[in-house]
Amino acid sequence: MNMSASKTLNWYAKALRPASVTIKPKPLGMKLGESTPTYWFDDNPFLTHFLTAFSAIFPQGERYMIDSVRMFRDEVKDHKALYKDCSGFIGQEAHHSNEHAIINDFMVARGVPVDKLEAIVDWWVPVFKRFPKKDQMAITGAAEHLTALFGDLVLNNPELIDQVDESMRPIWIWHAIEEIEHKAVTYDLFEAVDGSYPRRLYGYALALALVVVFSVYGTGLFIIDDRKNMGIKKTAQGLWWMFGFGEKSGYLRKAAPELLEYLKPGFHPWKDDNSHLIDKWRPELDRMLNDIKQKNSEKAGK
Repeated sequence: MNMSASKTLNWYAKALRPASVTIKPKPLGMKLGESTPTYWFDDNPFLTHFLTAFSAIFPQGERYMIDSVRMFRDEVKDHKALYKDCSGFIGQEAHHSNEHAIINDFMVARGVPVDKLEAIVDWWVPVFKRFPKKDQMAITGAAEHLTALFGDLVLNNPELIDQVDESMRPIWIWHAIEEIEHKAVTYDLFEAVDGSYPRRLYGYALALALVVVFSVYGTGLFIIDDRKNMGIKKTAQGLWWMFGFGEKSGYLRKAAPELLEYLKPGFHPWKDDNSHLIDKWRPELDRMLNDIKQKNSEKAGK
């Protein structure tokens, strides 16, 4: 183990993650059917296409992050806590990849060309796998900060969850919870095996650019393909939802300051302790899943 890893792992023994937070992989087993609407977010084509583009990145993106962690996990094998967290991270991300693939396939079946965006992501992933290994780890650590912000955004704004169709709702809550649970793992692993501040910034710039470019491109692709259903009113509402001012609007604009937190030299994901969101939403998720299971049983019995 190098000196950087040793120093970081000594610090990791005093990690900021609350003791109540665990990283345990658990599949969701989501099923979408005919009753799930095509425009599953607030009956809004613009926002549904935006969130579908975001979802389309996950299957390959999660696998890329899993591979990055696997490259370095054995370097921290002597530190059981971080090594165990890496294994938990890999399991959770594998399930995320599988569940979001279900959304992607569902939208393709509804005529949305998600497969075209997936093909572009599939082409770019091998390119980034040719980067130096520590650069890949820096990109992964940064990407996890972005997905943790997504988790915080979803769970801190219950009105967003209410806008998601009930059949699609569990995956977004489940994913948001787990992104918060493991939000520091890849950051801690990067700090253990490298910890270079310039590389951290470089990785963040790349990760942020990739998420923005793929999301914007995918949204545009889906909107153009679905232009006959793109009304001015719904599109304006979607843009206001993203960048507007006031309550229940401007969600992306309001998240911008949190994007900058990663640039601070003393940053650590758990300096923002939002573990209360996990405690709040885990029981609610279990209730939703039980309701869905009961409804499916009732339908099968008829």
